[in-house]
Amino acid sequence: MPDGLNPNVTGWLVYDENKEKPDAKEIDEFDPFDDFTLVPEDKEGIYDHVDHSIELNMKMDNLNDGAN
Repeated sequence: MPDGLNPNVTGWLVYDENKEKPDAKEIDEFDPFDDFTLVPEDKEGIYDHVDHSIELNMKMDNLNDGAN
């Protein structure tokens, strides 16, 4: 991890602007995890047939404080 990295940058994926967002969480240290272990909150299974795909192309340039 680079010196001065700010791990306390919060963002929300918003589907409904009318709903209240939770407070941002502050963390004391960065603890990486394998995001392949994430599961949907509603426990919906993996689809067995993909009929289309969505491709996102992003450029992320880290600023000096760790924010992108």
